[in-house]
Amino acid sequence: MAEHLPGAREAVLKGSTPLPDDLPQIRGYDFNQGVDHRALLQSYLTTGFQASSFAQAVREINKMIEKRLEPAEEEKECESSNSKPPGCTIFLGYTSNLISSGVRETIRYLVQHKMVDVIVTTAGGVEEDFIKCLAPTFLGEFNLQGKELRQRGINRIGNLLVPNDNYCMFEDWLMPILDQMVQEQKTEGTQWTPSKMIHRLGKEINNPDSVYYWAYRNDIPVFSPALTDGSLGDMIYFHSYKNPGLVLDIVEDIRRMNSNAVFAKRTGMIILGGGLVKHHIANANLMRNGADFAVFVNTGQEFDGSDSGAHPDEAVSWGKIRMDAKPVKVYGDASIIFPLLVAETFASRASQLIQEKRD
Repeated sequence: MAEHLPGAREAVLKGSTPLPDDLPQIRGYDFNQGVDHRALLQSYLTTGFQASSFAQAVREINKMIEKRLEPAEEEKECESSNSKPPGCTIFLGYTSNLISSGVRETIRYLVQHKMVDVIVTTAGGVEEDFIKCLAPTFLGEFNLQGKELRQRGINRIGNLLVPNDNYCMFEDWLMPILDQMVQEQKTEGTQWTPSKMIHRLGKEINNPDSVYYWAYRNDIPVFSPALTDGSLGDMIYFHSYKNPGLVLDIVEDIRRMNSNAVFAKRTGMIILGGGLVKHHIANANLMRNGADFAVFVNTGQEFDGSDSGAHPDEAVSWGKIRMDAKPVKVYGDASIIFPLLVAETFASRASQLIQEKRD
């Protein structure tokens, strides 16, 4: 039979050229070894698909940590800080839905123990943290009807439910602080920026469950150039009629944000989601000819040309990631991916990182 199908036989049984000897062989976790979650996650490197991307992201973040733990040698201090930069300045960016979700507690852990240096988030990523200090968010369903929820005064974030009363409590808490900010601006000449406002709110909330309470305590800057795009903006809008005059200067913040990159010895970007937070961090790193390390976690695709879905190699073309870097993108839901990433990186090296903070 084979002699009658010579073309088909050569097509199916085409010979292979040898692959490099150092290529990992695909092999997943063997549950005959029992349930070892650490070994399971480590097996992802040789599992393939997004499991292998996850494992590569673990490696990239651990490289950031290794460099961060190196003794600082820079003589020049960052103009936005009173201390020398660490061996690697780590930028963390995330969208508001992650603060609305239980990923908030993972982010709070990193900030509480000063494992990251600069934060960028959206207005919702700020306000939802404070609102949760005042009242809880609940688990619902994705398919709940918007009309019925609206009639009941319930807001839906995916499958999360936030009673509108929570925002009323937020208004009651925020308005006196805005009054005081206006007073300090008029009498003391305070020049407010979004990052200074977030710093002040972190102080005022005085709640260890809050991400921004710990950012205040550890003097970690939080940048949110679109701070008015959310409930905070609604409250500032209402307040502007009651007690006008509050000014937030975004120019001072962009100088401070970019300086954190320019004066860094090395930089690492960990960005969850896309949009403003992704680009604001990447563009700051353009000022130093690119980040040394980068990990993106999002579900965006690049076929539509959006920055949110862009592969890290696109950022290399702009000079936002260095040409010799080995950035990683994990396509997946950060509510699944990020806690596992932290477990395999920051949390597993907590003793070293927390000791570094003490030193």
